[in-house]
Amino acid sequence: MAAPICPDCQKRLEGGFLLDQGSAGPTVGKWVEGAPVKSAWSGLKLKGRRQLNVYAWRCPSCMQVRLFAPE
Repeated sequence: MAAPICPDCQKRLEGGFLLDQGSAGPTVGKWVEGAPVKSAWSGLKLKGRRQLNVYAWRCPSCMQVRLFAPE
């Protein structure tokens, strides 16, 4: 994915990611399809739901962060 431009400052955004600190160690944050549904065993029901890595882009000027979850 090419670096997007900040709609407010017109500066090129810096790429990065959201860190998810789970019990198994650090991972990349994910977007999960649909509303959260509680599970007694795993915290949330995820089976059969589409999951995509979330990428973060930060503006070096206004410090706004934009999130993208490409297929």
